[in-house]
Amino acid sequence: MKYLLLSLLTLFLAIAIGSIIVEDPGYMFLSILGWKIETSAVLFFIILSLVFILVYFLVRSLVRVWQLPEDIRIWKTNKKQYLSEKYITDGLINMAEGNWQEAESKFCKAASNSKNPYIIYLCAARAAQEMNALKKRDEYLRLAHTHNPDATLTIGLTQAELQLNQKQTVQALATLNNLHEKWPEQLRTKQLLLETYTLLNDWQAVIELLCLIEKKNIYTHDIIEDKRINAYAGLLKDAGISGDRKKLNKLWEEIPRKLKHKHILIEAYISERLKFADTVDCEVLLKAAIRRQWDRKLVRLYGFVIAQDSDKQLHTAESWLSTYTHDPALLLTIGRICIRNSLWSKAKEYLQKSIDIKESADVFFQFANLYRDQGDYKQAAVYYEKGLALISEKK
Repeated sequence: MKYLLLSLLTLFLAIAIGSIIVEDPGYMFLSILGWKIETSAVLFFIILSLVFILVYFLVRSLVRVWQLPEDIRIWKTNKKQYLSEKYITDGLINMAEGNWQEAESKFCKAASNSKNPYIIYLCAARAAQEMNALKKRDEYLRLAHTHNPDATLTIGLTQAELQLNQKQTVQALATLNNLHEKWPEQLRTKQLLLETYTLLNDWQAVIELLCLIEKKNIYTHDIIEDKRINAYAGLLKDAGISGDRKKLNKLWEEIPRKLKHKHILIEAYISERLKFADTVDCEVLLKAAIRRQWDRKLVRLYGFVIAQDSDKQLHTAESWLSTYTHDPALLLTIGRICIRNSLWSKAKEYLQKSIDIKESADVFFQFANLYRDQGDYKQAAVYYEKGLALISEKK
């Protein structure tokens, strides 16, 4: 449009000047350094215009020649940028389709054409890990850091995630501890640390870290509570394995009161307490929990704890039959209490009812133990075989 308007303006001026020249062509006389030139005004302006045009194009050509290296550099840069974007797109498509080797190849080509390839090397590291090429993965991570040392946090988090996905929990912990020292308030680092401590069964560290991130709104209240319950359950199990009853009881007392009514923790605590003598207090705890909310796992444990008054314990368990008549777990529990009370016939009756409702290896083994204690080894063997056969079927 600009050149069109300029051409029209030039044409208009030429027509106007031409009209004037036709009437009076004019006369030009020049004297320069002894040289004298006489000509018409029309020819003079034609020659002057030609000289101007020649000089203009000469200057323009020199400028273009001067700018040629820069133009070539810009062209090469634009081409590399185009290739880089194309290879990144191809790499991401192949990664989404699970073509890891092709994805890695495309990312490497993209990196070689990129001004800042560290993000591309992180993608290549993920592709390499999917092929279990861990040395390549680590090399891509090193290249990413070499090209952008200021991206230590981003690269470190990627490295930790890859290590966790590869079950390299010890290495991931070292990576995350290093990041946490430099960026103690970084939330993603805390998330990955929490995951790492959980995988390592470092439950005390989990609880301490949860206290730090509880107010950061990383997780909902329910998720925080579930993670805390899981950690305390792990600590209870560790205490039971250690064989230290005082340690186990002390830990139970230290658990926040609002969590002690959680059935998961009650189950974990009672399961470990059964390894030690004197479970009278456990019977009281289980009875209260079951009355609050029916739970077959707790009902099962109730059959193992020894109460101060075994007759009263049996009466309590049988009272639950009015509501849960056909609960096989309850029937097995009552059968076990009857055995402890030497009520053999009654025990067999409850155990048989449990089997009639749902066959269970636990009930078969309990039957076998009962017949063994009575000296009927043949019948005991029959029930042992039934229990083992049921376990084999489930496998």
